[in-house]
Amino acid sequence: MEMNFKNYVFAKEEQNLTITRNMFIGLTGTNTEQYVKALNLSVLNKGTLLINDNKITKENIKVFRKRIYTIPKEFTYPFDMEVKTYLLNEVQKRNLTFKDIFKKLQDSLKIVGLNEAYFTKPLYVLSTLEKKLLQLASALLSNPELVIIEEPFLGIDLHNEKKMVLLLKKLAERYHKIFILVTDNIDALYQYTNKIIITNKNKILTIGSTKEVLEDTTFLKRNRIPLPEIIEFTYLARTKKQVKIDYHNDIRDIIKDIYKHV
Repeated sequence: MEMNFKNYVFAKEEQNLTITRNMFIGLTGTNTEQYVKALNLSVLNKGTLLINDNKITKENIKVFRKRIYTIPKEFTYPFDMEVKTYLLNEVQKRNLTFKDIFKKLQDSLKIVGLNEAYFTKPLYVLSTLEKKLLQLASALLSNPELVIIEEPFLGIDLHNEKKMVLLLKKLAERYHKIFILVTDNIDALYQYTNKIIITNKNKILTIGSTKEVLEDTTFLKRNRIPLPEIIEFTYLARTKKQVKIDYHNDIRDIIKDIYKHV
């Protein structure tokens, strides 16, 4: 999938944005909900939107909307509902049809690392990570090309955070999916994404390589955007201690640099 927004009104101002295959994108800032609505085609605003060179109109938007899925931040279902019932409800709610529905449900669980033993588990026994994986399994039922995940790391520790990202990247590479992670966790975005979109109310402040954008400390400070902790540490070492070290997203690389230059 390739999405081209040309002079497109996301919140109130016209923007240009291109999203293509093999992108692992971070979306952060203010009013991100307005951008999510535009990206998942909940609304069709003024401007031109092309998906694979097809112009999106009121007449065809429903067809293309099926290629996109948004995983919401909240997971609000009856606590005693079983996983199988949850998935069946999702199938019914989204009007999905399958030749062998239970095989499809099993395959969706398997692809995110959950087996069919989870079918009979009530939702309340699942860990936060397992609930997020279940939401992802549900998203994959319709085989979307673009998956938007709101606050993907909320409530999980660093180990499970890395486990989740590893899975998402594997899915992105193997099935050519685009993932957009919507979060205020600037540290996670710096470490895991290859492109970032930073918004400020009604406009996109910047779009670009995550590494380039989040290592531009002048830009971040001027716009009062928090620096990733690892960038903050390096920035202070460079400016306060005059240590010649490069920016890295792995603390081990910083340690090597320190040993080399100090």
